[in-house]
Amino acid sequence: MPDNRHRVRASLLLFLIAFTAFRAEAHLPEYFGRKYVLADAASERGPRPCESDNRAAREDANALQDGLDDALLDSGAYNPSLADPIGELGELYASLCNHPASLKANRAALQIVRVNEGLLSPVQIPYLRALADSYEAIGDFRSAQQSMRSVFRVHGMGQGELSERALRDSLDYFSRARSIFIDPRSRGEINLFFEAFNDNEDMLKAQLERGELEYSAREALSLSHLRNLYLLLGTDFAVMSSLSGDAMSPAADFMQRSQMLTYGKGRVLLEELIEEAASQSRVTRGRLYLRLGNWQQWNAKWGQACDSYALAWELASEAEGESLRKQLSKPAVLPEDPMLWNSLLDPDIPIKANIVAAFRVSARGDISRVDAVVHDGGSSGLAARVARWLRDSHARPAMIQGVCGDGELRGRRYRLVD
Repeated sequence: MPDNRHRVRASLLLFLIAFTAFRAEAHLPEYFGRKYVLADAASERGPRPCESDNRAAREDANALQDGLDDALLDSGAYNPSLADPIGELGELYASLCNHPASLKANRAALQIVRVNEGLLSPVQIPYLRALADSYEAIGDFRSAQQSMRSVFRVHGMGQGELSERALRDSLDYFSRARSIFIDPRSRGEINLFFEAFNDNEDMLKAQLERGELEYSAREALSLSHLRNLYLLLGTDFAVMSSLSGDAMSPAADFMQRSQMLTYGKGRVLLEELIEEAASQSRVTRGRLYLRLGNWQQWNAKWGQACDSYALAWELASEAEGESLRKQLSKPAVLPEDPMLWNSLLDPDIPIKANIVAAFRVSARGDISRVDAVVHDGGSSGLAARVARWLRDSHARPAMIQGVCGDGELRGRRYRLVD
């Protein structure tokens, strides 16, 4: 009996050690792509909307509203011919950043379509997307995501025959769900992300079982779910639940327990995609090996990652692979996928500071010699914070003639999100 107890204690101790090591390797929570993001000039968003007075749009909106008031009296509230002009009125209000008025107009247009065309009519999709935009603009992130999920529902939850429009709308829904999850203005509601995570996974599985998925569609859906896995593995759900003041929800508990299996899921997803890409161009396969290497490197599999980077380098040997080799020749902070965090470049998201940094990345991906300064005269303590986070980040080493080697990055500009 004592021996059994000792064995149980030893097993628990080994599990705790392994779990602690896992958490350290996975970087929980992940800061790059959440708290600070790369902000190269080429990736910056455009100017803020509604910064200037648009008198013409206001006059158009007033005239259209007057015309609609008369039409409603003549033809009734549910005349199908009124949906388009009411939706147009909603667009005008949105362009003026009068989002409450835009929401009212688009809800009215949506109601007309549903009364006349049915609850799952594709005609309602533009109004649902417009609702999502206006809900997000006023900070109602839950309604924004649910509006996009209604679009997903119109498309049969991604389970049936997949049109280009259905694929595009589904990917937009998954992307918006990720953006909402990391948006500092939202509460980072775990249940919302969990719902979209499952929808993406279920859609990919259903489409693969149908056996009719073209390669480009499979790649898009697979990479969308890979981004979900990055967020899953880089989130400390226990801390997030405590910060929101809520006990850990069943969704958060499930996702936290799922983290132990996430690395393997991402690796299999990419390996199967590489196998499916056998007939694609060399550079397409090379970019997939780069993604595989980054996933391995982000999960502290340095040797495997360098093998994948070497294959990516080899596949980029022809002229069309020049840009890929150029990318590989310089190191990068991981995850090296702007689609994960481009939403944080939105000018409406408040920032604490712009930080300019230089640092060295070793052949194993370790960051050192970090020099960070505040670009716009803010507190030097903010630069020190980003420097500390950089030193603790996973990074991809530079590839020198197809071999992992030391590299240096200078003038990297980061936005420190508020």
